[in-house]
Amino acid sequence: MPALCFTDHMDFDYPGEKKGEFCLDPKPYLTAMKKLREEYDGRIAVRAGVEIGLEVPYQKQITDYIRSSDWDFVIGSIHLAGRLDPYQDSYFEGRDSRQAYLAYFEATWKCLAAFEPAFDVLGHLDYVFRCGDRAVTNAWSEWPDLMDEILKLVVDKGLGLDVNTGGMKKGLVCQHPHDDLLKRYRELGGERITFGSDAHSPEHLGDRFPETGERLKALGFRYYASYRARKPEYYPL
Repeated sequence: MPALCFTDHMDFDYPGEKKGEFCLDPKPYLTAMKKLREEYDGRIAVRAGVEIGLEVPYQKQITDYIRSSDWDFVIGSIHLAGRLDPYQDSYFEGRDSRQAYLAYFEATWKCLAAFEPAFDVLGHLDYVFRCGDRAVTNAWSEWPDLMDEILKLVVDKGLGLDVNTGGMKKGLVCQHPHDDLLKRYRELGGERITFGSDAHSPEHLGDRFPETGERLKALGFRYYASYRARKPEYYPL
């Protein structure tokens, strides 16, 4: 990989035991990234990004946070629906998995409808399928109208999609978003995609990128974007 962008997490008021764990202070983080950029100059381009959790009540704080620092790349992701994270078992208590999955996509639509595009791409659109009993793993086949509205907002707001391979190490058969969602995004005029492995540990860095690139080409994509100073640079798949 010619470039590597770190995207540590920032979630305002994350609930439960992990409260405060995802509060990222930009100043020391960006200072550390600057040192890495200098250390690896000429070998790999190190870029500094952030993955920020989107919640409608925190829209102003989120937008101010993004605009207050010099990021290379900003992912906007939905980690919470109804103040619950699907990663936690409590998210699924008292409802079947299909209802729980639908609630996540409804929260995604509400966030996209409310937010001005201060971020660059929507992160791991169907992340919720990493969780629960996986009775459903294709949102397009289940809720095509709702997913259409989500994808139209992505396109209309000039955002891109994070093509995220992190779910595959959890046993999913393809990346986030599912092939059918990516195909529909392309049909709606969406072209901007980025690659993310959601690694969390070095052995998963860049996981499944080559085979995912081939899948994307089969779906009609020809280029992927890599961001520097919030500007996309395009490279052939």
